[in-house]
Amino acid sequence: MSAPCALFILGHAGTGKSVLTTRFIRQQLQQQQTWCVLDKDTVGEYWTGPFLQAFGQDPNDRDSPFFKEKIRDLQYNSTLLIGKDQLDLGLNVVFPGPWSRELASGALFSAQALGLPAHTRLLHVWLELPHPVRKERIIKRADPRDQWKLEHWDDYIQSLKKPPAVEQGKIPVLDASASPDELLAALETLLQNTVNHTSGQA
Repeated sequence: MSAPCALFILGHAGTGKSVLTTRFIRQQLQQQQTWCVLDKDTVGEYWTGPFLQAFGQDPNDRDSPFFKEKIRDLQYNSTLLIGKDQLDLGLNVVFPGPWSRELASGALFSAQALGLPAHTRLLHVWLELPHPVRKERIIKRADPRDQWKLEHWDDYIQSLKKPPAVEQGKIPVLDASASPDELLAALETLLQNTVNHTSGQA
């Protein structure tokens, strides 16, 4: 039996992380493979709005300097803590999200640095999509939590950079404009390669 996998589906807002995650999980269930999905937005949704309101902030804010300083890490660390319990039980876990700080620090490549079980197999993919297409998707989904992005679009776009790990080829890049079947096939190949690599080291 192979070690449980922590799959990080990465990318900026509007690249389709949640959509790909949902399709991947449905595919895995058809193959009788069990996965747990831990989206940091869902993990922190119940308390994030009230937290912001308590400090006189917009409850839908997910991008301002205040949010990033006071709340962002609470969401991500809570997600990892729940993920640790699932991986300890032997369940595979998908973590969709940007994970920008963890990428920049290199923590995303170390189970220990993330607080996950030492035997966890880590797999990362980065979804890439042109900014104009992403903006169209963000507008179309009409999520109040995106309002800050849209109101400060130029500043938001300028602040976004492709992580060095992606630029250096440490993380496979998937073209998010590809068909769902193509994306799933690419993800399945990466997952199988990880299993084979781990088995070869055993």
